[in-house]
Amino acid sequence: MKKPLRYNFRLKPTAEQEAKLIEFGSYARGLWNLLLSENLRRYRYDKTFLFYPEMSKLIKELKVFEEFSWLKSFDSAAAQQVARDLDTALKNSFSKSRLQKFPTFKVSFKQKKLHNDSFRCVNNSNCIRIENGAVSIPKIGKVPIVLHRKLVSEIKTVTVQLSHGKWNVSLTQEVECKTAKRVLHSIVGYDINSQHTVVGSNGWYAKNPKALKRSSTKLKQIQVQLSRREKGSSRWHKTKSRLNTLHGKISRQRLAFAHEVSCSIAKTSDIIVFEDLNVKGMQQFNGHMVNDNVMGMITSLTKYKVELNGGIYHEIGRFVKSTSICYQCKHPHKFGLIVREFACESCGLVQCRDLAAAKSIENTGENDLMATGIVARVTPKFQQKTSIKTKVFELSKFGVGTEKKEAA
Repeated sequence: MKKPLRYNFRLKPTAEQEAKLIEFGSYARGLWNLLLSENLRRYRYDKTFLFYPEMSKLIKELKVFEEFSWLKSFDSAAAQQVARDLDTALKNSFSKSRLQKFPTFKVSFKQKKLHNDSFRCVNNSNCIRIENGAVSIPKIGKVPIVLHRKLVSEIKTVTVQLSHGKWNVSLTQEVECKTAKRVLHSIVGYDINSQHTVVGSNGWYAKNPKALKRSSTKLKQIQVQLSRREKGSSRWHKTKSRLNTLHGKISRQRLAFAHEVSCSIAKTSDIIVFEDLNVKGMQQFNGHMVNDNVMGMITSLTKYKVELNGGIYHEIGRFVKSTSICYQCKHPHKFGLIVREFACESCGLVQCRDLAAAKSIENTGENDLMATGIVARVTPKFQQKTSIKTKVFELSKFGVGTEKKEAA
């Protein structure tokens, strides 16, 4: 089975190429706003929307008019991708399962004071390829690229974006996943919290590096300097660029930490269990802590890495109680977030709050997987005569598994 993945690389465009990339980003933003305004006008007229077939036809018809001659300068495949993205955004806003807001207009980076325009091209007839340290982009040419790793397969799409003053390119490739493991030798549950980013039921944990907090002093200094500059002056723009660069550094530190943690988790065991956190709701309570802890990023990265290794990724229900439960006698407790260690009221065992939550998540995930018939508990032959036994499972879809069945 193949899985599409994105690999990010840094671009080093020339001055002419950079001007062309900015121009293409503004074309993509303008086309999005144009199609969205037409959808709103159509809805006010007859309560209907334009979807991808109608929007694709509209783009071709608009190229004839002189006012929309800029559509001819834009890559036609990239224009079609804008229509596809808007079509997906409209359908997701109607779907009850996605719960996304209705798409909004995109303002220019000068108004938002952010340089985050982007556009996506499709590799039709091998028009996008990497040769001699440069990637060829339709109607732009060969742009130098920092190729820090080899390509896995053929390029499907390429997304170019200006983020924090740096040009990045995202190449979509299809990666071959490993075959699903028939015998699963271990299961580990993970609890995500503010003190330690991740705590595993096997005793492994990763401390929160707090990239934003470490750079907070320098960040405040630059913000104070920016407030004293005359808005729009050359020194104001230089200070603004320094602030943007520092935010980019913090963002890259968080991403690097999330990749390191997710790789360690994916290689640890065959079955990974997390809890389904309401990250958006937690951001309203303490947004800086949640963002600095990369809670949602770790789970999303771990999910696809476990699937690549042939393991199983599972999330327990959002409203299932997992914290403040004794992992020995399963007795529930009630106490505040300030309590990090507690003694069980029933058995008297002193235990760490985070470790107990991780073990509770593991037990809940194991029961869910066995109840739904995804895995079955087995007893390997090499563990029958030993006192120390580890949990071993077998995928039910390869055969009817029972607890009495012996693993080969």
